[in-house]
Amino acid sequence: MNRKKSLTLAALCMAALATPTIAQQGGGMMAFVSEWDMNGDGVVTLDDFATRRGDQFEMFDLNGDGGIDAEEQANMAQTIAGMQEVNHGGQGHGQGQGQGQMGGQRGPGPRIHAAMTAAYADTDHDGVIARAEWEAATARLFADLDANGDGQMGPGDFGH
Repeated sequence: MNRKKSLTLAALCMAALATPTIAQQGGGMMAFVSEWDMNGDGVVTLDDFATRRGDQFEMFDLNGDGGIDAEEQANMAQTIAGMQEVNHGGQGHGQGQGQGQMGGQRGPGPRIHAAMTAAYADTDHDGVIARAEWEAATARLFADLDANGDGQMGPGDFGH
């Protein structure tokens, strides 16, 4: 991968990954919904969530081969860590310690980031997160985040 593509993807990733972190900082549920509600109906459904997560997959599949290999996973982890560092000023708040409306482990950010790892998504343990594995992880994550099971994410799913 060349440096220009790397920098462009890093900028795109910052936009896609910022919302869970912003939500933890105090941007609240409205910031999360604003970024993840892809059709603008005011709620985050599985379709919305799958679209945003699909965008993330595309950003991190740097060579476009349909899988996120070990090098791309390292890039993804570094990008997430960098976003947490930028948004939390190096105070260690990137691991769900934020104090905003969706702060701490109750908000979606830490779980969304955790689901972007091989430990969560590489179910065949071959070292590559295939698109199908990412999509299955997306559905599993949505079900986990939709605590009340109503098919959409809202404040009630995060203890608010």
